[in-house]
Amino acid sequence: MNDEIQKQFYELELYNQQIKKLQDELGKVTIMKMELIKSIESLEGLKESKELLVPLGGGAFVKVGVIDDGKVIVGTGADIFLEKDIDEVIEDFKKSADELTNAETMINEQIEKITKFMDKMQKDLEKKIKLMEAQQTSATTQ
Repeated sequence: MNDEIQKQFYELELYNQQIKKLQDELGKVTIMKMELIKSIESLEGLKESKELLVPLGGGAFVKVGVIDDGKVIVGTGADIFLEKDIDEVIEDFKKSADELTNAETMINEQIEKITKFMDKMQKDLEKKIKLMEAQQTSATTQ
């Protein structure tokens, strides 16, 4: 029975590590989603104002005027950039943000499922430990 208890403690630790990895992944997904939402807000602001603040670093910014107010250049991956209409980019970013929201939901569901399983496993483990302690106590009193 002692080996079985050690095995269950080990399994609990593995599940705990899995939850930590999922939480890390959830944090990354949330950051990506927040960046997209900020970008959407900036693009919508660009449609109203033709002036931008461009960060130079160290907390310094410069005001610049927009030459082509209907188009933006976006990265599509692998160092490839395309010129697209602002509204099209906003829609693309909204779709991506929705996909990230779905990913957040799925990760949270996985975390919840593993946590419930761990709770059940821990209660079972506690029962086994109490039973083992009771058997040891009755063996020493005899």
